[in-house]
Amino acid sequence: MALIQLYTRYNRVWIPDDEHVWKSAEIVRDFHYGDDCLQLLLENGTEHKYIVDSSPPELPPLRNPDILVGENDLTALSYLHEPAVLHNLKVRFLESRIIYTYCGIILVALNPYKQLHIYGDAIIHAYSGQNMGNMDPHIFAVAEEAYKQLARNHKNQSIIISGESGAGKTVSARYAMRYFAVVSKSGSKTQVEDKVLASNPITEAIGNAKTIRNDNSSRFGKFTEISFDNRYRIIGANMRTYLLEKSRVVFQAESERNYHIFYQLCACAHLPQFKALKLMSADEFHYTGMGGDIIIEGVDDRKGMEETQQTFSLLGLKEDFQSDVFKVLAAILHLGNVEIKSSGDDRSSISNSDSHLHIVCELLAVRADDLVRWLCNRRLVLVAETVVKPLPKDRAVNSRDALAKRTYAHLFNCVINRINKALQVPGKQHAFIGVLDIYGFETFDINSFEQFCINYANEKLQQQFNLHVFKLEQEEYMKEDIPWTLIDFYDNQPVIDLIEAKMGILDLLDEECLFPQGTDQSWLQKLSNYLNSNPLFELPKLSNETFIIQHFADKVEYQCKGFLEKNRDALYEELVEVLKASKFAFLAKFFQEEGQSVPNIKGIKVKPAKPGVKSANKQLRASVGDKFCSSLSLLMETLNATTPHYVRCIKPNDEKLPFEYDSGRVVQQLRACGVLETIRISAQSYPSRWTYFEFYSRYNVLMTNEEASLDDKTQTCKYVLQRLIQDPNQYKFGRTKIFLRAGQVAYLEKLRLDRLRAACITIQKYVRGWNQRRKYQRLRQAAILVQQYVRGKRTVRKAVSAANLKRGWSAVVIQRYWRGFRIQKSYQTKLTDLQSEVDGLIIKKQTMEKTFEASAQQQQEKFDQIKMTLLEEKENQARLRKIAENKLDIQREEHEKELAILKEELRRLKDERVSLKMKLEDGEQMSADLQDQVAQLTKHVKVIPELRRDLSNLQNQKQTIDRKMKQQSEEARAKLHDISKVLSGSVVKEEVLLGITADYSEKTYEAEDLLAAFNGLEKATRTLENHRKEQKEIYETQIEGLRLKVDYLQNENSSLQTFFTEKNNMNENIRQEVIRLSSENAVIPELKVQISELQRQKHECEVLVEEQRKELEEKADEIKNTLQKKVEEESSKCRNFEDQTQVLEEAKTTLQGQIKDLQEENDHLSRQLQMERDAKIRLRLEAAELSSRNLDFEEQLDQKERVIKQLENQMISLETAQKAQKTSSPVPKHYLGMLEYNLEDESRLIQNLILDLKPKGVAVNMIPVLPAYILFMCIRHADYMNNEDKLRSFMNATISAVKKVTMTHQNDLALLSFWLSNMYQLLNCLKQYSGEVEFSKHSTARQVNNCLQNFDLSDHQQVVSDLAICIYHQFIAAMERALTPAIVPGMLEHESLQGISSMKLRGFLKRSRKNNDDMETYTISFIIQRLSHFHSNMTQHGTEPHLIKQVVKQLLFHIGATTLNNLLLRKDMCSCRKGMQIRCNISYLEEWLQEKDFQSCHFIDTLKPLIEAAWLLQVSKSTDDDAKAITEKCTELNTVQIVKILNSYTPVDLFEKRVASSFVRKVQSLRQDHDSAAQLMMDAHYRFPVTFPFCVSSQALELLQVPSSLHLEFLTMI
Repeated sequence: MALIQLYTRYNRVWIPDDEHVWKSAEIVRDFHYGDDCLQLLLENGTEHKYIVDSSPPELPPLRNPDILVGENDLTALSYLHEPAVLHNLKVRFLESRIIYTYCGIILVALNPYKQLHIYGDAIIHAYSGQNMGNMDPHIFAVAEEAYKQLARNHKNQSIIISGESGAGKTVSARYAMRYFAVVSKSGSKTQVEDKVLASNPITEAIGNAKTIRNDNSSRFGKFTEISFDNRYRIIGANMRTYLLEKSRVVFQAESERNYHIFYQLCACAHLPQFKALKLMSADEFHYTGMGGDIIIEGVDDRKGMEETQQTFSLLGLKEDFQSDVFKVLAAILHLGNVEIKSSGDDRSSISNSDSHLHIVCELLAVRADDLVRWLCNRRLVLVAETVVKPLPKDRAVNSRDALAKRTYAHLFNCVINRINKALQVPGKQHAFIGVLDIYGFETFDINSFEQFCINYANEKLQQQFNLHVFKLEQEEYMKEDIPWTLIDFYDNQPVIDLIEAKMGILDLLDEECLFPQGTDQSWLQKLSNYLNSNPLFELPKLSNETFIIQHFADKVEYQCKGFLEKNRDALYEELVEVLKASKFAFLAKFFQEEGQSVPNIKGIKVKPAKPGVKSANKQLRASVGDKFCSSLSLLMETLNATTPHYVRCIKPNDEKLPFEYDSGRVVQQLRACGVLETIRISAQSYPSRWTYFEFYSRYNVLMTNEEASLDDKTQTCKYVLQRLIQDPNQYKFGRTKIFLRAGQVAYLEKLRLDRLRAACITIQKYVRGWNQRRKYQRLRQAAILVQQYVRGKRTVRKAVSAANLKRGWSAVVIQRYWRGFRIQKSYQTKLTDLQSEVDGLIIKKQTMEKTFEASAQQQQEKFDQIKMTLLEEKENQARLRKIAENKLDIQREEHEKELAILKEELRRLKDERVSLKMKLEDGEQMSADLQDQVAQLTKHVKVIPELRRDLSNLQNQKQTIDRKMKQQSEEARAKLHDISKVLSGSVVKEEVLLGITADYSEKTYEAEDLLAAFNGLEKATRTLENHRKEQKEIYETQIEGLRLKVDYLQNENSSLQTFFTEKNNMNENIRQEVIRLSSENAVIPELKVQISELQRQKHECEVLVEEQRKELEEKADEIKNTLQKKVEEESSKCRNFEDQTQVLEEAKTTLQGQIKDLQEENDHLSRQLQMERDAKIRLRLEAAELSSRNLDFEEQLDQKERVIKQLENQMISLETAQKAQKTSSPVPKHYLGMLEYNLEDESRLIQNLILDLKPKGVAVNMIPVLPAYILFMCIRHADYMNNEDKLRSFMNATISAVKKVTMTHQNDLALLSFWLSNMYQLLNCLKQYSGEVEFSKHSTARQVNNCLQNFDLSDHQQVVSDLAICIYHQFIAAMERALTPAIVPGMLEHESLQGISSMKLRGFLKRSRKNNDDMETYTISFIIQRLSHFHSNMTQHGTEPHLIKQVVKQLLFHIGATTLNNLLLRKDMCSCRKGMQIRCNISYLEEWLQEKDFQSCHFIDTLKPLIEAAWLLQVSKSTDDDAKAITEKCTELNTVQIVKILNSYTPVDLFEKRVASSFVRKVQSLRQDHDSAAQLMMDAHYRFPVTFPFCVSSQALELLQVPSSLHLEFLTMI
């Protein structure tokens, strides 16, 4: 479609305006080819005719649709021209309060002259890792893009920041460097990042000054190279400076200041360290007071000096160096106050009494007479002689000022060099990012040599910028396979040649400076002679002291006065010699190095992209222009070897007012900084570029049904575009994008809006028709009804006459009497029937009352009997319970005493056994001696018969002893059998209770059965009491038997000892006797088996008692239910009586008295009912007492169990004593829940159980927290053995190993979840088995017995708790890392609601990076899948539910905070449709929480800020009521966030409206008292405090088995 066809009615255009540069107007009438004017309507309502040339018509630029206004990227505008750019910046700056805007690859930054909350660390972290087009424009986005390309492309980067003075260049550069310092923390002790940032205060102090336009204007150019290592961490920095404004040292215009450092010194003149400098107030010095304004509002120079000194110290510049710097600065100030007087005849002089002169000489350590002489004189070297020529006053003053300027320049360079040395850190530089803070194009009323050099530098930068933009455009076309056509763009090479080529301006200037008699006028004449033919060079006709150069931005007129002097920068050699001879080494070194070559600039060596321009007079001394040209060439070589990024700073107004926009000043700077040139280059080709998906999503409403049904969306887009735009030259199809010429997007938007408007009209048509049809039908029905009444009235009037009225009245009278007669007759009949019914009811009522009174009396008697019986039983049971308790206490004390005696006896027997063993060893020695004697006796044959007789006697004695031992063993077995019978006597109780149960099962559960139940319970109680007495007697008998056994064993041992002393030759038989005694001890395992069998029988008895107790409770409940049914029947009868009484009351009023009597009777019945209820309550209390008695029985059983456990402990102690004596023991059948290992196996245990263990092992999946139990069982054994060293070593090894494995696998969610659960379980085990009451009160009796005995592990509990917290935070961080890449695409960008698209045209940056990165497509389903994966992972590893809840809460907070932070920084996402999409995505999270049973935990509250933001995007935002609603409902969002969302709200189409500034101010005023937080971003990395509440474990440690798959065979179960 041709552009001229868009000039139709209702479209808007821009026309020139003197005040606002451009103003908007609406087309009144369609424009056709050949018309001579365009009919317009201005915004103020006046009509305007815009004259148009007929051939070809030069029409005013079209205005973009409102939907495109306020875009983040200017290249997203359909019409790219100057007024569109100007208006878009104005809308963003004034309405949305946004200072940054993209223009292709340029970041345009408007100075707000106000502190904004958009530079915090949270903002830095939000931009870190993001693509440049994904977030709102920001200086951090440019810095992140440079940092990302540095790491991705391994190529050096540069950020070029330019603009006028006061536009904010220095601040932008500072923020860029701060971004690099934050995101690339080195972690080294050198703190190089802090040093890089700390260099800014020094450079600003010595290089910045107040000007008319800026209070902190940089008066030099600075290129800072930030060096990075191979891990892209900052390792150092280097600064290069350009063209310091030395003239400011000696001259300042009105309302301007000298460099800040001078005023900082004067402000601190009273301090002791500055007393020697003899400073005064700044207004008393000539060099600091000539501007007239020595104070900057809001700036404290004293604090500035403190910050400067602190920065010097941070950079490692010692106080000696600082003192030298301050001496030179003070000397410069005093030098300016040295008064030079005129002495006539072109002579000048300085008084010897000048105090400032002496101070200067003292500070600089020079001779006063030499300094005075050569300030006022000059030495001329002629052919034959040397002449000293006096100088006039003006030249002497110039000489003084030249000395001050040269000295300050050397001092400036010295400080910069020292800073560079301080910023150099040992380490190899891998790459760098350069930040160029340089002056922008300048044009003033009077432009001199400084402006000429500045504009020359900007010409070079503009050329580099044009080539870079041209290159990017070409790459974009080639990537999309679009035919490349040459674009005409402005090439400023002719201007550069005019300045730097041979016989150019600089070359002629250097040539003229060689002549001693050269003047500015003679140089200007040379320019006229050589350059007059150049079209870019002009000489004004009305002036002979200026010349004009046509720069790329504008024509600039330069004053030639002072060019030669400033270019020479001459200082007489005599003064240089005076300073060289100074005893102040710091100063003398400046001028001693002056004759040397230009110092080598430290930096990375780069290969120039283009050979530099060689100086024409290289053999001569370099002038200022030549030095500047060389340094600029080196800078361009560096920039050409890097990937540049551009920031253009703009001053919105000259008055420094916050958020004020002067269109004239802004457009002037836009023209000068190359932004409009970028727009022009982009507009000449195909500026609008859409991906096929974006085009399809946006313009699917323009598709036909056939086109929409195609599966190939790319082909569909082609068909649609070919149908809508007939001219194929207006678009091109690339591989992934559609390229459109300027104006075509606006045309497509117009078609789309027309289609939507037509659809809206159609919908409105049918809705309005439906409303009108309903309204018509209601009116028609009302009309019909009115007609009916009117027609009926007319008919009645026609039928009414006197005769008809009389007949009608007569009929009415007859009917009345007849009806009265009939009713009276029927009434009498009904009255008779009703009276008979009432009499019958009265008789029935009396009968029922008698019956009810009789039954109630019977029930009352029964209840009284039951009550008395229960009270008596209660008293008896209480009395018996007290007696039983006293008896049990006495028995317990006696048993404890007897057990203590037994223990003593057993210990004594043990000692005796040891002594017997020793005697046995002595006997063996004696037997050896006897054998020797036998060998001797064999010689004596006569003695053999006697020995045989002795042997037979010994055998007989042996047999006798055997019989005695057998009898003793049989007696012991019989006694043990009796003990087992006594302990199994509880079976009698079982039979008694079973008998009671059987008796109860045969009864019909009436009220009288309660008495029988109580009798049965009483019998059971007596039986149990008798059984307890019998058991006590059996226990006493058992203890007596054990005493007898002990006495017998003692006697036997004494007889054996006597026998041993008498018969030494019988030691063999004694050994056999000892073996039999040991076999008798083997009976102990059999006793243990019997005790375990008795324990099993006791447990069965307890189970039976519990079952019987439950049956009794069920029977009591059945009795209660039966009584309740009877009561309900009686209550139903009462209700029937009430109903009958009500019927009688309605039937006849004469029965009211009788009804009152019935009501009184009913009240009586209700009181009886209340009595029945009281009885029911009493029954419940009695049942409760029965249950309490059952509990008493259970306590008695527990006491018996404790007695059995005491006996069992005694048997265990005997068994352990046998283990200590025997080398081998039988395999135990009962474990204590401990694991034993040797100390040398500790490393194997840690390696197999912790370091090499995989969470997915089969054994671990059976019991997820098995390692925790194994570790604790090893800890228990160390405690049991009272081995403190082993315990400490094991705990330290365990903690270290778990730390190592979790730190090594920080991203392994399964492993972190696994060890989090195990450390939590280990912590619970340490608490549960610590023996503390608060932890062991829920443990079983077995677990209480297994508590730790020897060591207090509370300190280790704290260590394990800290380790669990550390693992928890690692686990959370790992999940956040896995989830973060999907949060913004899934929650913010993904559109869950189909058909509600918020897609808009993207800018150049978004388009160019949209398809470059093959990023995974994330949706809300992916996020939910990840959450489900996390949940299942924790569940599989046995994580406690409350810990899972804490994790889910933390993850939801991270999701909400990350999404909200990105929403706040993305203006393109702030729309009504996007709010609907966000709320839909949140609803999916709510469904997931409900699915996992988390809806009662209020986790959704963590998403409240995001929910409120989504609601804020959807709600109406226009009236005062809307403002109040926002204030009331947005309780989680602070005012800054609400205002940010309102200002960023962007309509997706023309049916939405922008938020008015007045509405935003209204919301701000209403929110003044709501919060005081000024933080824009939420802290997405905030951690809720984690707690580990104690959870009791029911796992029995003695039942655990160590799987063989863990390879822990060296562990032994104890």
